[in-house]
Amino acid sequence: MGSLVIKALRFYFALILLCFAARQAAFAQQTEDSLRLSELRRLRDQIVLDQGLRSADALVVMTERAVAEAARQLVGLEIVLSNGSTIRVTSVESELKTAAALVKIGLQAKSSVTVNLQLSGRINSGEVAKDTLRLPIRVTDVKLGNGLFSSLLVKTLLGEWLKPETWNDELPAIELPLEIAETMRIPASKFDVAGEMPMEISTPAFESPLKFSLVSLLVLNKRAVLALRLDRNAASVIQTSHASANHDDPLALEGEIEQLAKDLNGNGDLRIRIGRRVLSRMLTQIAAAQRTDFDIRLKQGRVRAEEVNAIINITNYTDVEGGQGRADITDLSIDRIAEGRISVRLSGQGELDPQLKGREYGIPYSLSPHVTFAIQDQIVPLEFAGEGERVILRALPGATFPIKMRISAKVAGRDLGINRTVAVEAGRWLNRIELPSFFGREIPLPQRVEIDAGGNWYVTKHRKLNYTLGNLRLAANEDALDIIADLKLTTP
Repeated sequence: MGSLVIKALRFYFALILLCFAARQAAFAQQTEDSLRLSELRRLRDQIVLDQGLRSADALVVMTERAVAEAARQLVGLEIVLSNGSTIRVTSVESELKTAAALVKIGLQAKSSVTVNLQLSGRINSGEVAKDTLRLPIRVTDVKLGNGLFSSLLVKTLLGEWLKPETWNDELPAIELPLEIAETMRIPASKFDVAGEMPMEISTPAFESPLKFSLVSLLVLNKRAVLALRLDRNAASVIQTSHASANHDDPLALEGEIEQLAKDLNGNGDLRIRIGRRVLSRMLTQIAAAQRTDFDIRLKQGRVRAEEVNAIINITNYTDVEGGQGRADITDLSIDRIAEGRISVRLSGQGELDPQLKGREYGIPYSLSPHVTFAIQDQIVPLEFAGEGERVILRALPGATFPIKMRISAKVAGRDLGINRTVAVEAGRWLNRIELPSFFGREIPLPQRVEIDAGGNWYVTKHRKLNYTLGNLRLAANEDALDIIADLKLTTP
Protein backbone atom coordinates (compact mmCIF):
# COMPACT_ATOMS: atom_id res chain seq x y z
CA MET A 1 0.00 0.00 0.00
CA GLY A 2 2.81 2.40 0.83
CA SER A 3 4.61 1.90 -2.49
CA LEU A 4 1.31 2.40 -4.30
CA VAL A 5 0.82 5.82 -2.77
CA ILE A 6 4.46 6.78 -3.40
CA LYS A 7 4.11 6.05 -7.12
CA ALA A 8 0.87 7.98 -7.27
CA LEU A 9 2.26 11.04 -5.50
CA ARG A 10 5.45 11.07 -7.52
CA PHE A 11 3.38 11.03 -10.69
CA TYR A 12 0.89 13.55 -9.38
CA PHE A 13 3.46 16.12 -8.22
CA ALA A 14 5.27 15.93 -11.55
CA LEU A 15 1.99 16.15 -13.43
CA ILE A 16 0.87 19.36 -11.78
CA LEU A 17 4.15 21.02 -12.68
CA LEU A 18 4.69 19.65 -16.15
CA CYS A 19 1.17 19.91 -17.53
CA PHE A 20 0.81 23.64 -17.07
CA ALA A 21 3.21 26.47 -17.96
CA ALA A 22 3.87 27.67 -14.44
CA ARG A 23 4.07 24.00 -13.42
CA GLN A 24 3.68 24.26 -9.72
CA ALA A 25 1.13 24.53 -6.94
CA ALA A 26 1.30 24.96 -3.18
CA PHE A 27 -0.30 24.94 0.30
CA ALA A 28 0.73 23.40 3.67
CA GLN A 29 1.58 23.93 7.30
CA GLN A 30 4.35 26.27 8.49
CA THR A 31 7.73 24.56 8.80
CA GLU A 32 10.15 25.12 11.60
CA ASP A 33 11.50 28.66 11.90
CA SER A 34 15.00 27.65 10.84
CA LEU A 35 13.77 26.03 7.63
CA ARG A 36 11.51 28.97 6.90
CA LEU A 37 14.42 31.37 7.36
CA SER A 38 16.55 29.24 5.05
CA GLU A 39 13.88 29.35 2.32
CA LEU A 40 13.46 33.09 2.61
CA ARG A 41 17.19 33.82 2.66
CA ARG A 42 17.77 31.66 -0.40
CA LEU A 43 14.99 33.37 -2.36
CA ARG A 44 16.23 36.81 -1.30
CA ASP A 45 19.78 35.91 -2.38
CA GLN A 46 18.58 34.61 -5.73
CA ILE A 47 16.64 37.77 -6.51
CA VAL A 48 19.60 39.95 -5.49
CA LEU A 49 22.05 37.93 -7.59
CA ASP A 50 19.73 37.99 -10.59
CA GLN A 51 19.03 41.71 -10.06
CA GLY A 52 15.32 41.09 -9.92
CA LEU A 53 15.56 38.87 -13.03
CA ARG A 54 16.41 41.92 -15.12
CA SER A 55 18.72 39.82 -17.30
CA ALA A 56 15.86 37.52 -18.32
CA ASP A 57 14.84 37.69 -21.97
CA ALA A 58 11.29 36.67 -21.11
CA LEU A 59 9.30 36.52 -17.89
CA VAL A 60 6.11 34.59 -17.26
CA VAL A 61 4.09 35.56 -14.18
CA MET A 62 1.09 33.45 -13.17
CA THR A 63 -1.26 34.26 -10.35
CA GLU A 64 -2.18 31.89 -7.57
CA ARG A 65 -5.73 31.64 -8.91
CA ALA A 66 -4.56 30.39 -12.31
CA VAL A 67 -2.13 27.86 -10.83
CA ALA A 68 -4.70 26.59 -8.33
CA GLU A 69 -7.41 26.28 -10.96
CA ALA A 70 -5.09 24.26 -13.19
CA ALA A 71 -4.14 21.94 -10.33
CA ARG A 72 -7.79 21.31 -9.43
CA GLN A 73 -8.41 19.91 -12.89
CA LEU A 74 -6.63 16.73 -11.81
CA VAL A 75 -9.26 15.86 -9.22
CA GLY A 76 -10.69 12.52 -10.31
CA LEU A 77 -7.42 11.14 -11.66
CA GLU A 78 -7.42 7.38 -11.14
CA ILE A 79 -4.26 5.30 -10.76
CA VAL A 80 -4.54 1.51 -11.05
CA LEU A 81 -1.85 -0.91 -9.84
CA SER A 82 -1.12 -4.35 -11.26
CA ASN A 83 -2.76 -5.98 -8.22
CA GLY A 84 -6.04 -4.15 -8.88
CA SER A 85 -5.64 -1.60 -6.12
CA THR A 86 -6.60 1.95 -7.11
CA ILE A 87 -5.87 5.45 -5.95
CA ARG A 88 -8.09 8.37 -6.78
CA VAL A 89 -7.22 12.04 -6.34
CA THR A 90 -10.14 13.50 -4.38
CA SER A 91 -9.08 17.06 -3.70
CA VAL A 92 -6.38 19.66 -4.28
CA GLU A 93 -5.96 22.84 -2.24
CA SER A 94 -3.27 25.27 -3.19
CA GLU A 95 -1.69 28.54 -2.19
CA LEU A 96 1.49 30.37 -3.23
CA LYS A 97 3.52 31.75 -0.35
CA THR A 98 6.76 33.70 -0.40
CA ALA A 99 9.67 31.27 -1.02
CA ALA A 100 7.58 28.10 -0.92
CA ALA A 101 4.78 26.57 -2.96
CA LEU A 102 2.51 24.42 -0.79
CA VAL A 103 -0.06 21.75 -1.63
CA LYS A 104 -2.67 19.61 0.12
CA ILE A 105 -3.69 16.54 -1.84
CA GLY A 106 -6.57 14.30 -0.89
CA LEU A 107 -6.19 10.65 -1.92
CA GLN A 108 -8.47 7.65 -1.63
CA ALA A 109 -6.72 4.29 -1.91
CA LYS A 110 -8.84 1.16 -2.39
CA SER A 111 -7.56 -2.36 -1.89
CA SER A 112 -8.80 -4.79 0.76
CA VAL A 113 -9.65 -1.66 2.75
CA THR A 114 -10.40 1.91 1.73
CA VAL A 115 -7.86 4.45 2.94
CA ASN A 116 -8.32 8.21 2.82
CA LEU A 117 -5.10 10.20 3.08
CA GLN A 118 -4.21 13.83 2.95
CA LEU A 119 -0.62 14.78 2.22
CA SER A 120 0.67 18.27 2.84
CA GLY A 121 3.90 19.33 1.21
CA ARG A 122 5.94 22.25 0.01
CA ILE A 123 7.90 22.97 -3.13
CA ASN A 124 10.68 25.53 -3.02
CA SER A 125 11.94 27.83 -5.75
CA GLY A 126 13.81 25.96 -8.46
CA GLU A 127 17.54 25.52 -8.84
CA VAL A 128 19.37 24.70 -12.07
CA ALA A 129 21.23 21.37 -12.19
CA LYS A 130 22.75 20.23 -15.50
CA ASP A 131 19.93 20.09 -18.07
CA THR A 132 17.01 20.38 -15.68
CA LEU A 133 15.44 22.77 -13.22
CA ARG A 134 15.06 20.94 -9.92
CA LEU A 135 12.16 21.72 -7.60
CA PRO A 136 12.73 20.17 -4.17
CA ILE A 137 9.65 18.53 -2.62
CA ARG A 138 9.19 18.21 1.12
CA VAL A 139 6.20 16.44 2.67
CA THR A 140 5.38 18.10 5.99
CA ASP A 141 2.34 16.14 7.18
CA VAL A 142 0.38 12.95 6.51
CA LYS A 143 -3.17 12.64 7.80
CA LEU A 144 -5.68 9.82 7.81
CA GLY A 145 -9.30 10.54 7.04
CA ASN A 146 -10.71 7.18 8.20
CA GLY A 147 -12.69 6.54 11.37
CA LEU A 148 -11.08 5.42 14.64
CA PHE A 149 -11.29 1.65 14.10
CA SER A 150 -10.21 1.86 10.50
CA SER A 151 -7.39 4.23 11.42
CA LEU A 152 -5.95 1.75 13.88
CA LEU A 153 -6.02 -0.93 11.21
CA VAL A 154 -4.57 1.39 8.58
CA LYS A 155 -1.79 2.55 10.90
CA THR A 156 -0.86 -1.08 11.41
CA LEU A 157 -0.84 -1.70 7.66
CA LEU A 158 0.98 1.48 6.62
CA GLY A 159 3.34 1.88 9.55
CA GLU A 160 6.22 4.16 8.61
CA TRP A 161 4.32 5.58 5.60
CA LEU A 162 2.31 7.78 7.93
CA LYS A 163 5.50 9.71 8.71
CA PRO A 164 6.56 12.65 6.48
CA GLU A 165 10.20 11.58 6.78
CA THR A 166 9.47 8.32 4.96
CA TRP A 167 7.90 10.18 2.05
CA ASN A 168 10.80 12.63 1.89
CA ASP A 169 13.26 9.77 1.64
CA GLU A 170 11.37 8.31 -1.32
CA LEU A 171 10.03 11.30 -3.26
CA PRO A 172 12.56 12.68 -5.77
CA ALA A 173 12.85 16.34 -6.66
CA ILE A 174 10.72 17.40 -9.60
CA GLU A 175 12.87 18.04 -12.64
CA LEU A 176 11.69 20.29 -15.44
CA PRO A 177 13.41 20.40 -18.85
CA LEU A 178 15.30 23.64 -19.37
CA GLU A 179 14.66 24.05 -23.07
CA ILE A 180 11.45 25.62 -24.38
CA ALA A 181 11.05 25.82 -28.15
CA GLU A 182 8.92 28.47 -29.83
CA THR A 183 8.36 29.31 -33.49
CA MET A 184 8.17 32.67 -35.21
CA ARG A 185 6.15 32.84 -38.45
CA ILE A 186 5.53 35.29 -41.27
CA PRO A 187 3.04 34.25 -43.97
CA ALA A 188 3.83 34.54 -47.66
CA SER A 189 2.35 37.56 -49.41
CA LYS A 190 1.90 39.12 -52.83
CA PHE A 191 0.99 42.73 -53.46
CA ASP A 192 1.08 45.43 -56.14
CA VAL A 193 3.08 48.64 -56.01
CA ALA A 194 1.58 51.47 -58.06
CA GLY A 195 3.33 54.56 -59.41
CA GLU A 196 5.63 55.45 -62.29
CA MET A 197 7.30 52.05 -62.09
CA PRO A 198 4.48 49.61 -61.25
CA MET A 199 5.46 46.21 -59.99
CA GLU A 200 4.22 43.11 -58.21
CA ILE A 201 6.18 42.00 -55.15
CA SER A 202 6.07 38.50 -53.68
CA THR A 203 7.52 37.58 -50.32
CA PRO A 204 8.14 33.98 -49.20
CA ALA A 205 6.72 32.39 -46.09
CA PHE A 206 9.11 32.47 -43.17
CA GLU A 207 9.33 30.22 -40.13
CA SER A 208 12.14 30.18 -37.63
CA PRO A 209 12.65 28.50 -34.25
CA LEU A 210 13.41 30.38 -31.07
CA LYS A 211 14.89 28.29 -28.27
CA PHE A 212 14.63 29.49 -24.70
CA SER A 213 16.15 28.10 -21.56
CA LEU A 214 14.21 28.03 -18.30
CA VAL A 215 16.74 29.45 -15.85
CA SER A 216 14.66 30.31 -12.80
CA LEU A 217 11.33 29.55 -11.18
CA LEU A 218 10.49 31.71 -8.18
CA VAL A 219 7.64 31.24 -5.77
CA LEU A 220 6.41 34.61 -4.54
CA ASN A 221 3.41 35.69 -2.55
CA LYS A 222 0.27 34.83 -4.58
CA ARG A 223 2.24 34.35 -7.81
CA ALA A 224 4.86 32.21 -9.54
CA VAL A 225 7.51 33.63 -11.87
CA LEU A 226 9.43 31.83 -14.61
CA ALA A 227 12.50 33.45 -16.16
CA LEU A 228 13.73 32.43 -19.60
CA ARG A 229 16.83 33.31 -21.60
CA LEU A 230 17.89 32.77 -25.17
CA ASP A 231 21.24 31.40 -23.98
CA ARG A 232 21.98 28.26 -22.03
CA ASN A 233 25.16 29.70 -20.51
CA ALA A 234 23.56 32.06 -18.02
CA ALA A 235 21.93 29.82 -15.44
CA SER A 236 20.84 31.14 -12.10
CA VAL A 237 23.01 29.55 -9.40
CA ILE A 238 23.19 30.76 -5.83
CA GLN A 239 26.86 30.98 -4.87
CA THR A 240 26.94 33.37 -1.94
CA SER A 241 24.79 34.97 0.72
CA HIS A 242 23.81 38.60 1.10
CA ALA A 243 23.34 39.40 4.78
CA SER A 244 21.05 42.25 5.74
CA ALA A 245 19.38 43.69 8.82
CA ASN A 246 16.45 41.35 8.07
CA HIS A 247 18.57 38.19 8.04
CA ASP A 248 16.93 36.58 11.10
CA ASP A 249 13.44 38.06 10.89
CA PRO A 250 11.03 36.07 8.66
CA LEU A 251 8.46 38.85 8.36
CA ALA A 252 11.10 41.44 7.54
CA LEU A 253 12.65 39.07 4.98
CA GLU A 254 9.26 38.63 3.30
CA GLY A 255 8.92 42.39 3.11
CA GLU A 256 12.40 42.73 1.64
CA ILE A 257 11.65 40.07 -0.97
CA GLU A 258 8.42 41.78 -2.00
CA GLN A 259 10.29 45.06 -2.43
CA LEU A 260 12.99 43.39 -4.52
CA ALA A 261 10.34 41.64 -6.63
CA LYS A 262 7.95 44.58 -6.95
CA ASP A 263 8.26 44.51 -10.75
CA LEU A 264 7.54 40.77 -10.92
CA ASN A 265 3.78 41.02 -10.84
CA GLY A 266 0.83 41.22 -13.18
CA ASN A 267 -2.64 42.67 -13.45
CA GLY A 268 -4.22 39.50 -14.80
CA ASP A 269 -3.97 35.74 -14.44
CA LEU A 270 -1.04 35.72 -16.81
CA ARG A 271 1.67 38.22 -17.69
CA ILE A 272 4.36 37.59 -20.29
CA ARG A 273 7.14 40.14 -20.61
CA ILE A 274 9.23 39.81 -23.78
CA GLY A 275 12.47 41.77 -23.72
CA ARG A 276 14.22 43.72 -26.45
CA ARG A 277 16.80 41.00 -27.06
CA VAL A 278 14.08 38.49 -28.04
CA LEU A 279 12.49 40.97 -30.44
CA SER A 280 15.92 41.85 -31.85
CA ARG A 281 16.71 38.17 -32.39
CA MET A 282 13.43 37.74 -34.26
CA LEU A 283 14.15 40.66 -36.58
CA THR A 284 17.74 39.54 -37.13
CA GLN A 285 16.57 36.08 -38.13
CA ILE A 286 14.12 37.58 -40.61
CA ALA A 287 16.87 39.64 -42.24
CA ALA A 288 19.36 36.75 -42.34
CA ALA A 289 16.94 33.99 -43.32
CA GLN A 290 17.15 34.19 -47.11
CA ARG A 291 18.88 36.11 -49.85
CA THR A 292 15.65 37.00 -51.64
CA ASP A 293 13.11 38.70 -49.39
CA PHE A 294 11.31 40.44 -52.26
CA ASP A 295 10.71 38.79 -55.61
CA ILE A 296 9.89 41.66 -58.01
CA ARG A 297 8.00 41.46 -61.28
CA LEU A 298 7.91 44.71 -63.26
CA LYS A 299 4.71 45.68 -65.03
CA GLN A 300 4.19 47.74 -68.16
CA GLY A 301 4.40 51.47 -67.62
CA ARG A 302 5.96 54.68 -68.91
CA VAL A 303 8.80 55.79 -66.68
CA ARG A 304 10.01 58.76 -68.74
CA ALA A 305 8.59 61.27 -71.20
CA GLU A 306 10.41 64.34 -72.51
CA GLU A 307 9.18 66.95 -74.98
CA VAL A 308 11.97 68.40 -77.16
CA ASN A 309 11.58 71.24 -79.66
CA ALA A 310 14.00 70.52 -82.50
CA ILE A 311 12.39 72.32 -85.48
CA ILE A 312 9.51 69.98 -84.82
CA ASN A 313 8.24 68.77 -81.50
CA ILE A 314 9.73 65.40 -80.56
CA THR A 315 8.71 63.22 -77.68
CA ASN A 316 11.45 61.11 -76.16
CA TYR A 317 10.11 58.38 -73.93
CA THR A 318 11.04 55.18 -72.12
CA ASP A 319 8.58 52.41 -71.35
CA VAL A 320 9.02 49.37 -69.14
CA GLU A 321 7.77 46.28 -70.93
CA GLY A 322 8.46 43.90 -68.05
CA GLY A 323 11.35 42.40 -66.19
CA GLN A 324 12.40 40.67 -63.02
CA GLY A 325 14.14 41.74 -59.87
CA ARG A 326 14.91 40.75 -56.32
CA ALA A 327 15.76 42.45 -53.06
CA ASP A 328 17.51 41.25 -49.94
CA ILE A 329 16.83 42.83 -46.55
CA THR A 330 20.28 42.96 -44.97
CA ASP A 331 19.43 44.57 -41.65
CA LEU A 332 16.40 44.83 -39.38
CA SER A 333 17.31 46.31 -36.03
CA ILE A 334 15.39 47.98 -33.22
CA ASP A 335 15.82 51.71 -32.86
CA ARG A 336 13.56 52.08 -29.82
CA ILE A 337 10.55 50.61 -28.03
CA ALA A 338 8.31 53.20 -26.43
CA GLU A 339 4.77 54.54 -26.34
CA GLY A 340 3.29 51.24 -27.44
CA ARG A 341 5.36 51.03 -30.63
CA ILE A 342 8.65 49.74 -31.90
CA SER A 343 10.78 51.65 -34.41
CA VAL A 344 12.90 49.48 -36.70
CA ARG A 345 15.84 50.43 -38.92
CA LEU A 346 15.72 48.71 -42.28
CA SER A 347 18.48 48.37 -44.89
CA GLY A 348 18.74 46.27 -48.00
CA GLN A 349 19.94 45.93 -51.54
CA GLY A 350 18.68 44.52 -54.78
CA GLU A 351 18.89 44.27 -58.52
CA LEU A 352 16.60 44.60 -61.51
CA ASP A 353 16.71 43.34 -65.08
CA PRO A 354 14.07 45.51 -66.76
CA GLN A 355 13.04 45.25 -70.40
CA LEU A 356 12.86 48.78 -71.82
CA LYS A 357 11.77 50.22 -75.10
CA GLY A 358 11.36 53.77 -76.28
CA ARG A 359 12.22 56.42 -78.79
CA GLU A 360 15.02 58.96 -78.64
CA TYR A 361 14.91 61.78 -81.24
CA GLY A 362 12.88 59.56 -83.48
CA ILE A 363 15.19 56.58 -83.10
CA PRO A 364 13.45 53.55 -81.55
CA TYR A 365 15.39 51.42 -79.13
CA SER A 366 15.06 48.49 -76.77
CA LEU A 367 17.33 47.83 -73.82
CA SER A 368 17.82 45.27 -71.07
CA PRO A 369 20.10 47.02 -68.57
CA HIS A 370 21.16 45.52 -65.25
CA VAL A 371 20.18 47.81 -62.39
CA THR A 372 21.25 47.72 -58.76
CA PHE A 373 19.52 49.63 -55.98
CA ALA A 374 19.63 50.08 -52.21
CA ILE A 375 17.41 50.63 -49.19
CA GLN A 376 19.42 52.73 -46.78
CA ASP A 377 18.79 52.87 -43.03
CA GLN A 378 15.07 53.58 -43.22
CA ILE A 379 12.94 53.89 -40.06
CA VAL A 380 9.78 51.77 -40.16
CA PRO A 381 7.27 52.09 -37.29
CA LEU A 382 5.71 48.83 -36.10
CA GLU A 383 2.98 48.10 -33.57
CA PHE A 384 1.87 45.17 -31.47
CA ALA A 385 -1.68 43.93 -31.87
CA GLY A 386 -3.86 41.15 -30.53
CA GLU A 387 -5.27 38.73 -33.07
CA GLY A 388 -7.63 36.45 -31.24
CA GLU A 389 -5.45 34.87 -28.59
CA ARG A 390 -2.17 35.55 -30.37
CA VAL A 391 0.04 38.64 -30.39
CA ILE A 392 1.46 39.85 -33.69
CA LEU A 393 3.94 42.50 -34.72
CA ARG A 394 3.02 44.52 -37.80
CA ALA A 395 3.84 47.75 -39.58
CA LEU A 396 1.67 50.74 -38.82
CA PRO A 397 -1.06 51.31 -41.43
CA GLY A 398 0.27 53.62 -44.12
CA ALA A 399 3.94 53.14 -43.19
CA THR A 400 6.23 52.96 -46.23
CA PHE A 401 9.90 52.67 -47.02
CA PRO A 402 11.56 53.89 -50.23
CA ILE A 403 13.51 51.89 -52.76
CA LYS A 404 15.74 54.23 -54.76
CA MET A 405 16.53 53.08 -58.29
CA ARG A 406 18.71 54.42 -61.07
CA ILE A 407 18.62 53.06 -64.60
CA SER A 408 21.62 54.08 -66.69
CA ALA A 409 22.15 53.39 -70.39
CA LYS A 410 23.59 54.98 -73.54
CA VAL A 411 21.08 55.57 -76.34
CA ALA A 412 21.90 57.23 -79.68
CA GLY A 413 25.19 58.44 -78.26
CA ARG A 414 23.44 60.04 -75.32
CA ASP A 415 23.72 59.00 -71.66
CA LEU A 416 20.28 58.13 -70.44
CA GLY A 417 19.77 58.18 -66.67
CA ILE A 418 16.42 57.52 -65.04
CA ASN A 419 16.03 57.96 -61.27
CA ARG A 420 12.95 56.58 -59.61
CA THR A 421 11.92 56.11 -55.99
CA VAL A 422 9.37 53.39 -55.35
CA ALA A 423 7.47 53.61 -52.07
CA VAL A 424 6.77 50.11 -50.75
CA GLU A 425 4.00 49.75 -48.18
CA ALA A 426 5.63 48.15 -45.14
CA GLY A 427 2.30 46.84 -43.97
CA ARG A 428 1.96 44.71 -47.09
CA TRP A 429 5.11 42.83 -46.12
CA LEU A 430 5.52 43.13 -42.34
CA ASN A 431 1.85 42.60 -41.71
CA ARG A 432 1.85 39.62 -39.38
CA ILE A 433 4.87 38.45 -37.38
CA GLU A 434 3.66 35.96 -34.79
CA LEU A 435 5.32 36.40 -31.42
CA PRO A 436 6.12 33.44 -29.16
CA SER A 437 3.17 32.41 -27.03
CA PHE A 438 5.02 30.18 -24.51
CA PHE A 439 1.74 28.31 -24.10
CA GLY A 440 -0.30 25.86 -26.09
CA ARG A 441 -4.06 26.05 -26.15
CA GLU A 442 -4.84 22.47 -25.17
CA ILE A 443 -3.37 20.37 -22.38
CA PRO A 444 -3.86 16.57 -22.43
CA LEU A 445 -4.75 15.53 -18.89
CA PRO A 446 -4.52 11.89 -17.81
CA GLN A 447 -7.78 10.50 -16.50
CA ARG A 448 -6.61 6.96 -15.87
CA VAL A 449 -3.06 5.70 -15.24
CA GLU A 450 -2.00 2.07 -14.93
CA ILE A 451 1.20 1.00 -13.14
CA ASP A 452 2.63 -2.45 -13.82
CA ALA A 453 4.49 -4.73 -11.43
CA GLY A 454 7.79 -3.21 -12.48
CA GLY A 455 6.73 0.28 -11.50
CA ASN A 456 6.22 1.48 -15.08
CA TRP A 457 3.18 3.67 -15.58
CA TYR A 458 1.03 4.15 -18.66
CA VAL A 459 -1.69 6.68 -19.37
CA THR A 460 -4.61 4.65 -20.72
CA LYS A 461 -7.25 7.36 -20.78
CA HIS A 462 -7.00 11.11 -21.39
CA ARG A 463 -9.24 14.09 -21.23
CA LYS A 464 -8.57 17.52 -22.64
CA LEU A 465 -8.09 20.72 -20.72
CA ASN A 466 -8.57 23.73 -22.95
CA TYR A 467 -7.82 27.27 -21.98
CA THR A 468 -8.46 30.58 -23.61
CA LEU A 469 -6.99 34.01 -23.11
CA GLY A 470 -9.40 36.82 -22.42
CA ASN A 471 -9.19 40.54 -21.87
CA LEU A 472 -5.85 40.70 -23.70
CA ARG A 473 -3.85 43.86 -22.95
CA LEU A 474 -0.60 44.94 -24.59
CA ALA A 475 1.92 47.53 -23.48
CA ALA A 476 5.26 48.32 -25.15
CA ASN A 477 7.57 50.53 -23.14
CA GLU A 478 11.04 50.53 -21.59
CA ASP A 479 12.44 48.21 -24.26
CA ALA A 480 9.98 45.39 -23.61
CA LEU A 481 6.51 44.14 -24.50
CA ASP A 482 4.06 43.17 -21.75
CA ILE A 483 1.20 40.80 -22.58
CA ILE A 484 -1.43 40.61 -19.85
CA ALA A 485 -4.45 38.30 -20.02
CA ASP A 486 -7.02 36.43 -17.99
CA LEU A 487 -7.25 32.64 -18.26
CA LYS A 488 -10.37 30.53 -18.61
CA LEU A 489 -10.08 26.76 -18.23
CA THR A 490 -12.62 24.40 -19.79
CA THR A 491 -12.94 20.65 -20.21
CA PRO A 492 -15.06 19.17 -23.02
